[in-house]
Amino acid sequence: MHQAFILSFYDDWEFWTSAIGTLVTVFLGLVVWYSTKKYNKTQIDLTNDKLQKELFTDFNSRYDELNDFLEIIIKNKIFKSFKKDKNFDQLSCKLNDYFNLCAEEYYWYRKGRIDELIWASWQAGMNSWYNNHNVIKEAWELELKSFGHQSFYL
Repeated sequence: MHQAFILSFYDDWEFWTSAIGTLVTVFLGLVVWYSTKKYNKTQIDLTNDKLQKELFTDFNSRYDELNDFLEIIIKNKIFKSFKKDKNFDQLSCKLNDYFNLCAEEYYWYRKGRIDELIWASWQAGMNSWYNNHNVIKEAWELELKSFGHQSFYL
């Protein structure tokens, strides 16, 4: 029987070499497919991390530039007194810059480019400014009445 199998194998030599060649090709194809998929995922993750770092750095830098102005603005307890401030025009522009910054952060978060933990931290900061300072709350509500949510990607 063993000898019959060997003779049968030699008789069907072309069949067996073709079958083995097909299996090797399929195996190599799967290895290449898996390697390519893993490489592409790694590249996408690296690109997303780089973009997130750039956004994080840019947004934090812009916030740092606005923070001192926000501290000046909140010295006014209500919007009515804020409007009387001698630097109202400049401070109002800075407050609008802050609102735009918050909107951009939210936009990129919704697009999935900002990590959940980073967003939670930024959102807590935004809510703190809004909930603890009437002048900012009043200015935000006035801004929304004037221009609506669409102007802030909301």
